[in-house]
Amino acid sequence: MATKRRVLLAAVAVLALTVFTGCTFRVGDPEEPDPVFGQGSSVRWDLTRPIEAKVVGLPADEMEILEVPDDATVTFTLPTDAWSGRIEDMTVTTRHGYLDTVDIFWTEADGQAAADRMVADAEVLGVDAARVAGWAGIAQRAETAGTHETTEKANYNGSNGRVSTAMKPSMRTSKGKGTPVRLFYRFYLRNVVEKTEPGVPRTSPTR
Repeated sequence: MATKRRVLLAAVAVLALTVFTGCTFRVGDPEEPDPVFGQGSSVRWDLTRPIEAKVVGLPADEMEILEVPDDATVTFTLPTDAWSGRIEDMTVTTRHGYLDTVDIFWTEADGQAAADRMVADAEVLGVDAARVAGWAGIAQRAETAGTHETTEKANYNGSNGRVSTAMKPSMRTSKGKGTPVRLFYRFYLRNVVEKTEPGVPRTSPTR
């Protein structure tokens, strides 16, 4: 009877967390945490408040390369708005028990597509739209570069409230028109964790 009661309580706790957070990840045995994408292909995180690593099944002070499903999407609540998008890869770094950085990666068809996407995201990520629009020209020159192959990269920093952000496109040169561009977005949360107002819990659930 005691065993059944423990199983029931554990199930209720997991269900309550899932309903409250609106997320698709599972939280299991702390010794063997479930992957972030444990039960689905989408994750919704509120980045405006500190997120405890253990709440999302992650170790306290590590960089984790997550297993991402083929059709994965993420939605991040930021201080002034929310950002959503599809992703192909995701890396999370934790520090002192809290999420410190969230890095997401995906591929756009070419330089113009990458520039268009970054411009569309510029306002919510607090990045200069005119600067990221210039990536289209950089990519065009890279497409028509000489025969020596290199990697063309750029870094555009910004912020949305206490959440610092970065957009980092990269592509191989000399591949010709239509060269794919790898996009890397970073969400840096240390200011959120370290500057939480007094009396506000530092164990923010995701929403």
